[in-house]
Amino acid sequence: MKKVAMFSFFCLLVVCTLFTTTVAFSVRASIRLLYYNSTSKWSASEKCECGLYGLNSPLLSAQGLVGIPTSADLQACNTNTQFTVSEPPWIALIERGNCSFAEKIAVAARRGATAAVIYNSPSKGNRTVLMSHHGAESIVAIMIGNLKGMEILHRIESGLKVTMAIEVGKKHSPWMNQYSIFFISVSFFIVTAATMGYFVFYSARRLRIARAQSKKQRQLRGRAKKAIEQLQLRTLKQGDKETGSDGDSCVVCIEPYKPNEVVRILTCNHLFHKNCIDPWLLEHRTCPMCKCDILTALGIEVDVEEGAESAQPTVSSGTPNASAVNEEDNRSETASSGYASVQGADESVLEEHAPSENDSMHLVNNESQISAVKVLPHADNPSFEADETQDREVCP
Repeated sequence: MKKVAMFSFFCLLVVCTLFTTTVAFSVRASIRLLYYNSTSKWSASEKCECGLYGLNSPLLSAQGLVGIPTSADLQACNTNTQFTVSEPPWIALIERGNCSFAEKIAVAARRGATAAVIYNSPSKGNRTVLMSHHGAESIVAIMIGNLKGMEILHRIESGLKVTMAIEVGKKHSPWMNQYSIFFISVSFFIVTAATMGYFVFYSARRLRIARAQSKKQRQLRGRAKKAIEQLQLRTLKQGDKETGSDGDSCVVCIEPYKPNEVVRILTCNHLFHKNCIDPWLLEHRTCPMCKCDILTALGIEVDVEEGAESAQPTVSSGTPNASAVNEEDNRSETASSGYASVQGADESVLEEHAPSENDSMHLVNNESQISAVKVLPHADNPSFEADETQDREVCP
């Protein structure tokens, strides 16, 4: 789950980076206009927040008389363009079109204008856009709509003197064009789809692993339960050495043994309280003291991947020979030696197990082949040496 969180954080970081690179912040411009007729001494003023600062424009105030190009081309794309006003401070009023914003603003700056006002062309309507004008950042540059620009132009052409004051607006708002919105939407969709896909894949993988582990644990618990049923139980009596003052304690609960308590004896001759050791064996399947595996000691096969399950020792098929008979006999003696050492002659057995079908087969094979088997002395028979080696590998 930690990887999913890291991946989601990385995707969120990518989206935020894309958003910050495509989103620019626009700054509105407040414009005050003063119209003055020197002949009739008539004047009028108005104010509107109808301008938008350029992306590369300094956010400063500017004021002065408004001048327009003297040529028929009002777009100031020619580097030799002259304006009706040349004495500073003055502001250039230029129509949008035919060349870039940076070229228009650069022409006005070379003629000594303190600001450049670009009004939208008639085909673009009365809206304003965020101008990008790299290389022309020396003067204030704003954009206004076509209607306001044409109104100022007509007033100047009619002989009025127009004075403009530009001030930085108070409100800042994020701006995105249609392409930026589309790009961010697609990017966000791709990142979200990738995150969800990775999350689904990771969750399915974790679920598959958890199911496999759960299945393995259930199979091992089933085998451990069968092995526990084969272990001997014993009821302690007054006078047993386990209940004496020098007797041992149960290593699971650290409590001394008491008379009439039921204990379970493992194949390694260690005994514990039945109620203490049974849950332990279901989970661990080993002796708490010597780590002897009860499944291995009792010959229970464990093959979780292949699904092979056998609760009893494997019986070899085919014609039995003397070494196989001796091996099975010695294994039975080893498995039962732990029980004989702790069980007295007068001790009652709480659980008795009927001889299995495999044991019956061993007995029949022994009786049918005993006359044909020539038993060698212990010192000369190599099968006895192999059996002793195998006995030493079994838990004590």
